Amino acid sequence: MHPPLSLIWFFLTAGTSIGLFSFIYLTDFLSLFGLNTSLPPNMILFSCVISLVLIALGAIGASFHLGHKLRAWKAIKRFHTSWLSREAVFSGAYGFTLLLYGVSYYFNLHPAVQHFFGISTLLLGWLSAFSTAMIYASNRFVLEWNTSLTVLYYLNMYLMLGSSAFLATAYHYKPELIKPYLLLALLFVFLGLALRIAFNVRQFFLKRPTINEALNLPHNRPVKVLDTGTTTNNYCTEEFYYRRGKEMLSFVLPLAYIFTFVIPLMLLLYSLISANYKYAFYALAYASLFVGSALERWSFFVEGNHVQNLFYGLYPEEGYRLRKGYMEKKKTKISLRS
Repeated sequence: MHPPLSLIWFFLTAGTSIGLFSFIYLTDFLSLFGLNTSLPPNMILFSCVISLVLIALGAIGASFHLGHKLRAWKAIKRFHTSWLSREAVFSGAYGFTLLLYGVSYYFNLHPAVQHFFGISTLLLGWLSAFSTAMIYASNRFVLEWNTSLTVLYYLNMYLMLGSSAFLATAYHYKPELIKPYLLLALLFVFLGLALRIAFNVRQFFLKRPTINEALNLPHNRPVKVLDTGTTTNNYCTEEFYYRRGKEMLSFVLPLAYIFTFVIPLMLLLYSLISANYKYAFYALAYASLFVGSALERWSFFVEGNHVQNLFYGLYPEEGYRLRKGYMEKKKTKISLRS
């Protein structure tokens, strides 16, 4: 699949926004139960402003993916059936309640009002993240994405971005709790690495459909692609297959692993083991994670193979091989009834 840069940008900005706000609000919320996790008001307001700016920039960037931008409002009409529509609604609602939460905190309104907006923002933010992940995970035509690992890994990447941004922010406002925040960031990066490895390993065991299966024919009637049906590139051959990206994937994916996991883990582990708590480590860890996440999302799109590519001779080679015994007992039925 061709990687849309606007959606990669939305992932990075929305991921940092929702992840950062989640840690800011939950940490402050826990202080209601007597825990020493209360945050300075300046830190909360600063984080709210950053989160609000990021989600706004993400929405603006994502709009470039739309063919008719003036019709973007129509996305809400398919809320009951479309994950894309749910993402648009929840993302917009998240930004609105985030603004209200920041205003209520700035004017020091009653704590009940502040926490009402805070909890609402938290829920809407993660509903938006889940909806975005389900856009890919529910796509049955791209087998690499059609798995629960897509959702788990996607949500964890929000936590990776948020925890690292929170760690860098807390260094200036809550230095006495840097160690537990550091452990939290390490936990999500380790978990992200495990999920990404599992995502890649799964691809080796995918049972890809064949052209016979796509045409509902038994395996004893082998079908071969003799002509792709087009002499020039079109939308299907360019957007559903990124040839240049396939050639670059073996180079970009290792870089994604290095920037997303190896460098942040080295920096955070060194800071933890040596007890050398410096801002430079956390800022570099987030910057590396940000760049690595962009490369990882690029790789994620390129790794996807839409089954329609079977008819253009662009699907992975194993998709053209007939598996012995598959559909052996299947009988082709022709009926004039609809």
